Amino acid sequence: MGKRKYHAPHRSTLGVRRKRASSTKPKVGGWPPYSGNPKLLGFPVIKAGMTQILTKEDNKASHRHGTEKLEAVTILEAPPIVLFGIRGYKYTPYGKKIIAEIKTESPYKYMKKYKCLPKEYKEEEQLEKFKQKINEINEIRALIHTQPALTRIGTKKPQIFEIPIGANSVQEAFEYAVNKIKQEIQVDEFISAGDYVDVIGITKGKGFQGPVKRHGIKILPRKTKGEKRAVGSIGAWHPARVTWTVPRYGQLGFFRRTEYNKRVMQIGSDGKEVTPNGGIPGYGIIGGKAGVTRYVLLKGSVPGVKKRTVMLRLPIRPKKSTLPPPTITYVSTEPQN
Repeated sequence: MGKRKYHAPHRSTLGVRRKRASSTKPKVGGWPPYSGNPKLLGFPVIKAGMTQILTKEDNKASHRHGTEKLEAVTILEAPPIVLFGIRGYKYTPYGKKIIAEIKTESPYKYMKKYKCLPKEYKEEEQLEKFKQKINEINEIRALIHTQPALTRIGTKKPQIFEIPIGANSVQEAFEYAVNKIKQEIQVDEFISAGDYVDVIGITKGKGFQGPVKRHGIKILPRKTKGEKRAVGSIGAWHPARVTWTVPRYGQLGFFRRTEYNKRVMQIGSDGKEVTPNGGIPGYGIIGGKAGVTRYVLLKGSVPGVKKRTVMLRLPIRPKKSTLPPPTITYVSTEPQN
């Protein structure tokens, strides 16, 4: 750091692999343990934009407890998802193995855009086979799909996800899945205001960039020969290779990233409550159909661009202390340029 008068640590963690995501659909690397009333451990939503709210500080350890403060929040549109399939997994020495599966025909008409779905659905036969193997199953996951046609983002083809069902036992998870099959599930069945969630998304892509923008290294002095927006040395002669700790040029953005413990500030059904006058630039109006879609206000920012799907997951590193639902006194609907 030398004699700097400001805090400027290394701006980039070289231990994080920088590779383009395979698609805009976020993949979840792991799920938290759960016991309680049966429910899904994740829920896909759509990023719409950001706004500001006035809320009362409810952290008793804060010196501003009880006073109003201005918070930046992300608006997420959450159309209902449809559970159209159930999968039963068995733990083996070679990993998880599917030993039972049920697939049904979804009521969402745009599911026909997927050509890989079966032409015949033998639901009753699959259900009987599933019940026969219920004692061998260690984990049950739900096959769900989104309904983007209920929003105004301009696409109709749904995205398919496989999400575990959290419950006290496999039997409870199976009964929950059977009762919910072919039905819509709303986001307020997954979380409520005041809860914490993890957000998994794909960041904004910025293409091929140099080490100054990619890693935040210092620009070399004027008299430097050759490049100035590069590292002064890429390493010694031996070992005769460039190590991974040297900041180099390459892909920047469009990475899968996870942000932990983001607080849910509010959940509602009327998008007009949070839509700025004139709509959100680059997105439009929240709520394609009144009373059908929901919105979620999440404290802070969320990775990705507008109209991109992000996954909300129950916290895998839960906080020890819990807070009551926040008290929101004002939501800004001023026009955004």
